[in-house]
Amino acid sequence: MVPAGLRQMELLVTIPRLKCQTCGAIRQPHLPFADPKKHYTHALERYVIDLCQAASLQEVARRTGLSWDTIKSIHKSWLGRRYRKISLKKVRYLGIDELYLGRKSKYITLVTDLESGQILHIGQGKGQEALVGFWGRVRRSRAVIAAVATDMASGFMTSVLKELPQAKLVLDHFHLVKWFNDKLTSLRRDLYREADTMGKAVLKGSRWLLLKAPENLKSHVDSAKDERRRLQEALQLNQPLATAYYMKERLRLLFDAITAPLAEQELKRWISQAQTSGIRILLDAAKQLQLWKPFLLNWYDHPISTSKVEVNNRKIGLLQRMAHGYRDQEYFYLRIHHIHNQNYSLTG
Repeated sequence: MVPAGLRQMELLVTIPRLKCQTCGAIRQPHLPFADPKKHYTHALERYVIDLCQAASLQEVARRTGLSWDTIKSIHKSWLGRRYRKISLKKVRYLGIDELYLGRKSKYITLVTDLESGQILHIGQGKGQEALVGFWGRVRRSRAVIAAVATDMASGFMTSVLKELPQAKLVLDHFHLVKWFNDKLTSLRRDLYREADTMGKAVLKGSRWLLLKAPENLKSHVDSAKDERRRLQEALQLNQPLATAYYMKERLRLLFDAITAPLAEQELKRWISQAQTSGIRILLDAAKQLQLWKPFLLNWYDHPISTSKVEVNNRKIGLLQRMAHGYRDQEYFYLRIHHIHNQNYSLTG
């Protein structure tokens, strides 16, 4: 039964055996407070499920006096009933991203409902193959998907354009800036290799200064620790680095434009200036942005991003660390489907 504090409570019931006088079959009567062949009551089962929302399986087992395996079985059965069929009928906005789970499990692909935050699909691997089963479910549910937010992974983009021709593809702002930051880091690394001793001293440690937003740079009375001064010295050392940095800031502020036509004009100017800069990373970026331009501007019709997907990714990482890994993959995936209902807070 439900324990009293940490004291385990047991209910002793004498169950009669009933014999049918017609056929001779022997049966036991139905017990309204427990399932057949279960050694715990419905009330204890509900209590365990409630505790599992806020505590680890080990802690729930300690509080109830049940074994760890029994607690897991109760929780897994409840999650299985709840997420056996996930309705897609009312879904309008999707977010797609992959997540690395480690050397053993490798990658999984997650599809999230951007309005509710619920994970709708977990696919093995990454790319188009991981989404094959999901598109069939979308067609059967007759869901009307208005827009899909993804990163710049070509597999996801190709799959969405092929399977959902009526939906708008929206490239995520965060991943756009991250993509260009990687190019800026590569340029700084190349310049560091070619610099003399004095140039290397200035460029050393400037990587994070280049990636930081200017408003987040910290001032300091000591000039050697003043981030704004150190960044200025690095930019004065090399004109290509300075040009790439200011182009990065323009790209970061692209979506501050009030309307889509203004954003399109700014993007065209950015591409034109990058094409005439003569800097390799800007030339490569201009080619990509010319292809991605309509998908970036779709944000003005559907202002969505993969932010809720990233939140779920962090929760899944925390879920793994708290459990030190999962041997039962099915149970792990059920926990992932339930992750949008979990709130984690740091204590201590």
